Order: sequence, then C-alpha cells, then structure tokens
Amino acid sequence: MKIPASIMLAAMTILGLSSRADAVTAREIIEASEGAVRGDTQVSVYAITVKARKWTRTMELKSWEVRSRKKSFAEIYAPAKDAGNRFLLIDQNMRHYVPELQQDIKISPSMMLQAWMGSDFTNDDIVKESSITVDYDHELDGTGTVDGHECYRVVLTPRPEAAVVWGKIVYFARLSDYLPVRQEFYNEHGALKKTLSYGNFAFMGGRTIPTWYKMQTSGREDQYTVMEIRDALFNTPIPDYIFTIQNLTRR
Repeated sequence: MKIPASIMLAAMTILGLSSRADAVTAREIIEASEGAVRGDTQVSVYAITVKARKWTRTMELKSWEVRSRKKSFAEIYAPAKDAGNRFLLIDQNMRHYVPELQQDIKISPSMMLQAWMGSDFTNDDIVKESSITVDYDHELDGTGTVDGHECYRVVLTPRPEAAVVWGKIVYFARLSDYLPVRQEFYNEHGALKKTLSYGNFAFMGGRTIPTWYKMQTSGREDQYTVMEIRDALFNTPIPDYIFTIQNLTRR
C-alpha cells in the first residue's frame, strides 16, 4: 500500500523534532538561548515603558555588559527627572548612583528582588546579577507551543550555593533557533510571581533577537512594563573605565 505523501511528511517532521529534542540537553538550550540574545559583550539602547493603573511613563536607557566578567553598567538618559541614574554591577556587588542625592547607594542582596525604578523589572533583571547558566540546574521538560512558536520547556532550579532570588524559573525557547519566547518566575513556595514575554523578533546587531520584552507581575493584569531594544551591538570591546566607581559617580 502506498503511503500518502502528506502522512509521510508529517511522520518525518515528528521524528525529526523528536530526534532533535533527544539530541540537545537542557543546559545546551539555555546556553544557546542566552548566547544568542546577549553575546559575551553587549551595548544596547532601550525604551522602557511602565504602565500603572493611573499613569504611564517611558524611560530611555543605555547599558553595557560583559557576561564572562560579570560586569554591567546602565544609565538613564530620559526623561529629565530620571536622567543620570546609573547602575553598576561588578561580580555580585551592585551600586546605584542617585543624582538628586549626588551619592551612590550599595544595593544589598536582599534588595535585588525589589522593583527597579517603579517598574515590573527588578534590580536583578536590569544588571543581570544572577546567571541562569551558572546559578541554576536545568531539566528539559518536553516541548509545546507558546505564542505560536514551537518551544522547548526547560525547568531551572537554583543550586544550593547560589544566591538567587527565584525558587524556580520555567524557560521556553524556540526549537528552530533557541531564542527565548517566555520565562515564568516562581517563588520558593512554587507560586508564579512574574512572566516575561518576548516578541518582535528582528535582525539587529548582526543577529536575530527579540526586540520586545514584556514583564507582567501576577495579579496585576492592568499593570506591566515593556522594554524595547532600539539598538544593540554584540561582541565588541568595551573600555574598562565604563565599569568603574568614577564613571558611576561622575557629574
């Protein structure tokens, strides 16, 4: 009996996806996803819009990051009332320069989960103090469709020695290129606290990346924060002076 071509094609597709899922490990998926989105170094310009119940505001920010050295620096340029706020991370030490006070404030580990500039992002989200490739164990938990994309589902649980803020992260990455589609953040009691959605996949900085990030806090459906990447440059040298206290506190 001759098997119809449509059935044969469907069977080959299923077998191909199955073999691909078996061939890749959870850690490889996360490393490929993080590497595709961030590179080893990254310089980016963002527009961050915070939507509250009664108001909306947009900030413009530029950030510099060297993943391998766990260093990052970010500065707000607009609006005027927020301009000059700067954030520096070296290893696990984060500092925030407040221009109104003309001083820098050390952010303790207990404050990393606090809201960043009144948004749904945390201090940890902005400076990326936690590393999901280093601080978490990874388990591949099958595949599924998320926002129209066929995705791997990877469950991340913190390692005992890791100083992280989440009890669990569920990470969805596309089968086709490992780019992230969604992250779900759970506390130590297993309750979903926040969801980060990715969209507007576009070619920027020499690679395809999601250029739209939406952070939604659970239980606040009418409040959220959207981060849009307006420009990005990957894997280029960043001067050492960027990651200094002098640069942080300059006037």
